[in-house]
Amino acid sequence: MRSGVRYAAMVALMMMIVPMVSSAQFRGLGRVTGTVADDTGSPLKDVTVRATLTGEEGVIEERTDDKGAWAVNGMAKGEWHLTFQTPGYVPVAAKVTLAAELARVAPIGVVLKKVK
Repeated sequence: MRSGVRYAAMVALMMMIVPMVSSAQFRGLGRVTGTVADDTGSPLKDVTVRATLTGEEGVIEERTDDKGAWAVNGMAKGEWHLTFQTPGYVPVAAKVTLAAELARVAPIGVVLKKVK
């Protein structure tokens, strides 16, 4: 009886751990930074910056601060698709490739235009 309970507990624990491991596989030590402004040059606060690694299900999401600055940390080596969006503005997409696990790239400046 006890071995059955242990087995069930072990199976339940494994079912909780496996999704955590698989969703963390795209994480690394890379970093990308930048700023977001409107077409007048004014910084935009609370813009959603979404980074998705090509071929992976994981997404890292951040927001811009009061000065329009953003940083996405924990990025693995590979090609990343970035999207920048906030209500009232046309979303912008960009691609960045991190060539190594600890890669850094030049800051990315993004300009969002108001929806007409």
